[in-house]
Amino acid sequence: MPHANAWIRALPVGTNMLSCLEWQICMKRWLGIAIFDSEHLCSACGKQVMDVFGHHAVVCDCSGDRIKRHNAIRDCLFDACSAAAWGPVKEMPFLIPGSSEKPADVFIPNFSSGKGLVIDTAVTCPLQPKFFHNSSISQGYACNEYAQSVKVKNFGNKVSSEGHIYLPFVVESFGGFSEGVSDLVDRMISSSSTRFNQSRNIAKKFFFEIMSCVLMKHIARSVSSRCSDFFLAN
Repeated sequence: MPHANAWIRALPVGTNMLSCLEWQICMKRWLGIAIFDSEHLCSACGKQVMDVFGHHAVVCDCSGDRIKRHNAIRDCLFDACSAAAWGPVKEMPFLIPGSSEKPADVFIPNFSSGKGLVIDTAVTCPLQPKFFHNSSISQGYACNEYAQSVKVKNFGNKVSSEGHIYLPFVVESFGGFSEGVSDLVDRMISSSSTRFNQSRNIAKKFFFEIMSCVLMKHIARSVSSRCSDFFLAN
């Protein structure tokens, strides 16, 4: 998908820096090369088998890795919206009356025609059984299906009824973004590049590189934390 390989071309400085082990894990996942010598029990959940490619680590819900990854993606988006001078609010509370739900990972007030924009971030994996077949024949199926069947289904009408615009910002674990994200990024980059007198193409390139590196870095850490060096394949 577009921008999925941005982490490969990014200069290894600042937020884009990956350790040697993180780079090795990311590249092996990208090329479909086994990361471990053999399957073994996941050391985090102690229930599921860790496959040799490390795919289980992406969806394992133990040790808080999915939350850390989600928050890292949210923070990257928040920083970009701040650079665009949009006045973003992180984890905006009380958007839905009578509910403790917080669908706005990033909230942009007065985004369009007086309406606020509720951006709901998530990461999903196209290799899950429910997505695997269709993802193999339809580009972006996993992120778009998750955006519609989970995010929009649960929060779309609730957010709209409060006079806001709802946008799922779903990223696939191999990169790629759900529909609507590209238009948001174009508008955001237009604002920030004008503000800082930057080339739009360069600013957009930097945004996707940072987002991609953060995603891959956190996935690599999820994989490496669920094994001992003994299991790492040469």
